[in-house]
Amino acid sequence: CTNLVISCSCGKDKANVMNKNNILPPHAIRKLYCPECSKSVDFDASTMIQDNGWIIEYNLPLIEATFIRLNVNEIEITPETIFDNGYCSWNGLTPKELDEGRKQRAEIVKLAKVDMKAYLEKLKNWGNQRMEELKKQGWRKAQRGAY
Repeated sequence: CTNLVISCSCGKDKANVMNKNNILPPHAIRKLYCPECSKSVDFDASTMIQDNGWIIEYNLPLIEATFIRLNVNEIEITPETIFDNGYCSWNGLTPKELDEGRKQRAEIVKLAKVDMKAYLEKLKNWGNQRMEELKKQGWRKAQRGAY
């Protein structure tokens, strides 16, 4: 899957998004709203999904047409199923997962040069601890145990 970096509606933030098997085109997302710009959005559950303050507005007519053309018919086409099945969702557990995860892993790797045993232990526990932290923060994919 290709990582897509999409700017939010107000231009203050960006999110890493991926489309499962690149089935959907980048413009499957009509608009993206960060926690700041989502405050002024009239949420429409028929075209949008909300995740911890972020809102993705899908281009459902485009998605439906693409699924019909490619004979993808195993799911009901709703914002929830599109997001939860990875057809168009965060690249990782959150919109910033790639960047945050890289930074955290880089810190853990530094430990390998100093204390290999501590490095291996930290690495082993890091993924589980991160998942629990993201669950507590309310991220949809973490709460569902999805990657």
